[in-house]
Amino acid sequence: MSQPHQCFVDEVSAPIKLIDVLPLSRRELSTVQEIEEYISHTDVSEYSHRHLSICQRTSWRPLQVTRGLLELFVSKHDITDSFWDLPSCFYYRSEDVEINFCLPVNMNKTASSTEICYTIRYPELKPDGRTWVIRQSGFYFRIDAAASRSVSVLFSPTPNSTAHRQIEDLLLSTDNSSKSLKSPLRVHEILFSAYFPAWRHYIAFLELKLISHTSATFTSFIDEPLRVGHETLSSLTSLDSRFLQASTLLSLSEDLLRELSSAFSQEPSLDTTEVIVTIDNYRRQVVAYYRTTTFLQRRAQTTAQLAADTLSLRDQVLAKQQNSTMLQLNKSAVFLTMLTLLYLPASFVATFFGMNFFDLDQDSQQIVSTPMVWIYVVSSVMLTLVTFSVYYWVVHNDVVVKRMSPKIHVGDWRALARRALTMRANSMRGLEKIPV
Repeated sequence: MSQPHQCFVDEVSAPIKLIDVLPLSRRELSTVQEIEEYISHTDVSEYSHRHLSICQRTSWRPLQVTRGLLELFVSKHDITDSFWDLPSCFYYRSEDVEINFCLPVNMNKTASSTEICYTIRYPELKPDGRTWVIRQSGFYFRIDAAASRSVSVLFSPTPNSTAHRQIEDLLLSTDNSSKSLKSPLRVHEILFSAYFPAWRHYIAFLELKLISHTSATFTSFIDEPLRVGHETLSSLTSLDSRFLQASTLLSLSEDLLRELSSAFSQEPSLDTTEVIVTIDNYRRQVVAYYRTTTFLQRRAQTTAQLAADTLSLRDQVLAKQQNSTMLQLNKSAVFLTMLTLLYLPASFVATFFGMNFFDLDQDSQQIVSTPMVWIYVVSSVMLTLVTFSVYYWVVHNDVVVKRMSPKIHVGDWRALARRALTMRANSMRGLEKIPV
């Protein structure tokens, strides 16, 4: 199968390990050169179980294995082409793509052997103890019950992963049977036991964040300062997305466990009872986790809707208060206008007769006016015409409206670039928060 992505490296820089369970001993190799030489010159009938462990340096980097070594391993053990679907899920990427994709169980069965491959996704707490991320592991398993021989390949997202350590401890343990593993299918059980219990802690971590937002939302009052804002809505939307992701992955895991249980029950030559019981127990736990995440997702949606309604009602209350204030101002303006109209005639008369155009004749006790009073009339008429002309021009050219309208400042391109990079970094840390 062709690989559409960069899945392999030209030079291995992270640990790779081959473990053979031999009839009387265990053999462990950890370099590409040793593994290639060993596989090329070793008879496949010498081991009872052979395990190859491959990792990525980080979950966004290609597998730390050369394509030549993996092709040699595949051809030496007669592995079918469907195996290549598994490494195709581990490749170099720069974006958070295929975050919810899981390779379904791919099974090939012949008269002498059965091979199974699949991937699982699970939450994992980073070493800092504060950040949860979604990881991916892949597993290939081939068993020849007639020859009591099995082969497994583990693809891990990080070096020295939990499943790698536990499977290595199982295969190198001296407590196993001298001829073969007591139950070759136990490697599947170890894979699930290493990662699936983390789902409960991850869901509890998300629920704790949801409870804090829920409490703040349900205890907010419209007529008091709000304890929720648009940041709360953003956090609730992020939680909703993470709960949706968790429920999707849990649903896929439940299907995986059901199919494995069915496949193992069809191996009459192996003692699969204990492994099937364990896998069924994990399946029931996954169903319980799925129901919990579904409930929490609906609760997050309800809380987000309540927060949005609260903010909307708060805006309506503020708008109503502003309308009441404007009504009061309008009433005050009307009152002041009435007072102006009341006192304006008297003020005009007093001002007009208080000018120097008029004087009181002491002999005749009469008001005498100067013939220059026409200057006042002409000036008033001209000023009135100029005032109305300016008003007409301002209204018809929307000068005041343009000045009062809000301005959108594009800003410095450096500030825009920093903001874009910051938003991208936050999105990549997240979904690390919720968000691979």
